[in-house]
Amino acid sequence: MKKFCVLCSVFALVAAVAFLTVGAADTAGAAEQLKWRMAQTHPVDSDYDKRAKSFAKKVEERTKGRIHIDVFSGNSLGDWTETFEMNRRGTLEVNLGQANSNFGPELDLAYYFPYLVKDVDEARKVYGKDGWAYKVIQGLWEKYNMKALAVVPVGMSGVSLRTKPDNYADPTVPKNMKVRVMPIKACELTYEAMGYIATPIPYAEAYSAIQTGIADGQMGGPPFQAWQFKDVNKVWIQYNDFFESWWFTVNLDLWNKLSKEDQEILQAAALEESDIQWDRATAVDEEYRQKLKDEYGWEIVILTPEELTNIADHVRKTVWPSLEQSIGKELMDKVYQESGIPRP
Repeated sequence: MKKFCVLCSVFALVAAVAFLTVGAADTAGAAEQLKWRMAQTHPVDSDYDKRAKSFAKKVEERTKGRIHIDVFSGNSLGDWTETFEMNRRGTLEVNLGQANSNFGPELDLAYYFPYLVKDVDEARKVYGKDGWAYKVIQGLWEKYNMKALAVVPVGMSGVSLRTKPDNYADPTVPKNMKVRVMPIKACELTYEAMGYIATPIPYAEAYSAIQTGIADGQMGGPPFQAWQFKDVNKVWIQYNDFFESWWFTVNLDLWNKLSKEDQEILQAAALEESDIQWDRATAVDEEYRQKLKDEYGWEIVILTPEELTNIADHVRKTVWPSLEQSIGKELMDKVYQESGIPRP
């Protein structure tokens, strides 16, 4: 009987240990499961919605389900300024958004920097994974607690207007037209230098501002953005004043807690989606210019290389010195050195 009791005790102990071991393994496994949120503010089914969802899918597949990312599109978690702040604080794990220079003017280099590049091909060399700006900008994002993974190109900017102004290609001539600009000082200075009356208005209020006559048009993005104003404007001028870039970013505190393997998975997925959109960027610009022309009767104005060079030289001469005051001499020295553009 005693032997039987001893055996029972042994079996009971083994069972208990086994139960605790399995339970601990289950708990450890559960701890490795990460469920994140990702925001991107463009509409559902846009290229940027597709890039975000494809990124999330690749990460989940390659981590064998350990990292699951839910994508929220179309400002459903807030506009780009809000999602930037959420990502910085870590209440939003991943973001596909733009840099918010309200936190630091040096972030203008990551989003709005006038006439740093002339076209998408040049932008890819500067902002792509091997570009000098890509490397510099990664350091700028880290200052605000975000790990920048890759650029998702949106395209080359311009302005949409009610009517075509006289002397649209001469920046020294006043256009007598009020243009909504992004609430970023660099935008305001650039369009003032180009002869427009620059009026900072949040994007959410831009449509009604044009509709009610408060503004004659808007800037802030490529033809894809002008498409949102197809019913209230009639002219698109391709000024190429800046290259619009959005970034895959991860909260830096979260990034630093990840294994090297998971970091590599996230980085690779972001760069793959970036490459897809780089290959599409020029075609997307042309697609939306044609839509505006063919479906809504817009006049599309493409400036000659000589006209663009003249405007770019004028803006650099008049605006870049002011940017140096805001972003700092050290960073501006880097811009002049790497771009090969001489100081005025």
